[in-house]
Amino acid sequence: MPSSLQIGINAAKAGRMQEALDHLKDAIIEEPQNAEVWVWIAAIIDDNEKQAIFLEKALEIDPHNIPAQRGLAYLEKRKRDESSVRDEHLSDHTQPISPFPTTGKRPAPVQPMQWSRRTVDELGVMAEAGEDKATAGAPATDGSAKATTLTPFEIGLLGVVALVFCFIGLLAASAVFDFDLPLTFIFGESTVLSSAPPYDGVFLYEDSMFIDVQQHEGLPNQDTGIPTSRRAYPVIVLYNSVADRNQMKLIYETGEYIPIRGKKGPDNSELLQPERALQSGLYCFQQYVQENFNQEAHYWCFFIDLADATQ
Repeated sequence: MPSSLQIGINAAKAGRMQEALDHLKDAIIEEPQNAEVWVWIAAIIDDNEKQAIFLEKALEIDPHNIPAQRGLAYLEKRKRDESSVRDEHLSDHTQPISPFPTTGKRPAPVQPMQWSRRTVDELGVMAEAGEDKATAGAPATDGSAKATTLTPFEIGLLGVVALVFCFIGLLAASAVFDFDLPLTFIFGESTVLSSAPPYDGVFLYEDSMFIDVQQHEGLPNQDTGIPTSRRAYPVIVLYNSVADRNQMKLIYETGEYIPIRGKKGPDNSELLQPERALQSGLYCFQQYVQENFNQEAHYWCFFIDLADATQ
């Protein structure tokens, strides 16, 4: 029979946090000298003071416990830095609740191209300051001044500069007004869906084909129903499915959440794409649902393999 600790871990990985906490409380009574019990409880609760107490208890039992060391380091950093990243949690650092098996190596994160409102404002101030300075320093001209003649090379160079500033303006406007800028089209990856899928479900759309993406209750333990995409910007199509675009999150095998965008497709279908290029690995769309007073997690998973990709 599984221990309370193992039952609690399984419940946490399935997204049933309250059930997990109940079993882990039993595990404290059954295995008070097991550091893993204290680390898991610390990762589930949201009280920072209690988290620190539980992690210190784990290190008291096992001074070399890496998740506990990471968790305490994160809490100390959070005390020093009041402007810590929004939506960052202890479990991001202890790593016991990542729904994917640990691979032992964490790839360098790919930074998305983003422009904050503050950046746009600063650009405006800098532009105005530069214009004022240029006006103040401009020499007086008279009728005898000769007109400046630009060479063809200089004209071409000015055209390139104008295009660059137009593109920067699009990015800035996207950040300020929150509209869907088709970056994938600009960089050569566009998707035109001419018709809806042939039947209900969730699909990977690639090479003009709809490939089934099976729904799993909890994380899948085998590759059945998990298709492979060879594109950095895969397209997922929802069609009359229980999958809800507004509740779905895209998660990488390291536990990192990837921002996504959606748009309407033919016949009330919905198209989902990541906002940034994906790297090779396992990805899953995660959606929590309430069933019989328990919160269950459903997953739709796919692989990205860019080894032979053309784009």
